[in-house]
Amino acid sequence: MKNKFQKKREETYNRLIETGVEVFCEKGYASTTLEDITSRAGYTKGAFYVHFKNKQAFFFQLMDHQGFFFEGDQNEEGRLVAGSDFKSTVDYWSKQVLNRFISSKWTLVFYDFYIQNRHDAKVQSFFQEYHQKWVEDISTIIDGLKMKGWVVKEQDSRKLAIRCYDIIAGAILHHHIDGEPVDLDDMTEAILDLLG
Repeated sequence: MKNKFQKKREETYNRLIETGVEVFCEKGYASTTLEDITSRAGYTKGAFYVHFKNKQAFFFQLMDHQGFFFEGDQNEEGRLVAGSDFKSTVDYWSKQVLNRFISSKWTLVFYDFYIQNRHDAKVQSFFQEYHQKWVEDISTIIDGLKMKGWVVKEQDSRKLAIRCYDIIAGAILHHHIDGEPVDLDDMTEAILDLLG
């Protein structure tokens, strides 16, 4: 059981993480200062440095906090096939991704951070691993579609996953840059055409 100090420390950490996402989404990575985050969260910079080494380390924690679809053993077949047929399953997964990232500016902040730190080998490595995890998650979904016979088994799941990622990431960026709403049904059709 956690003592009072541990609970307070955890509460501070969580509040800084939540506030960080809010502030970064409002101001972007480059324009956000640690003071912006700590003052909104109601803490001092000292409280920030108890938990995080610097702004970059904090952002890495935020990216981990945003998470992925599958954690641990959650990628079992029953969870992959979320519809009664090919179209409803692809529709479900397309909308899961888009609804998660269309409603906030997190995707823009994600790329802002990369652009600001692109010459840092640690950042390059982190982003490559992060991207690979997304590709693995999408590949896992495609493998589930293959088990049902809805996608040809001979097709390379990883290559298909990268193309799906490209379609989805492109739609999210287009939405945030142009302000044009994403047609979720159109997105499903584009992915169905790719996988079919």
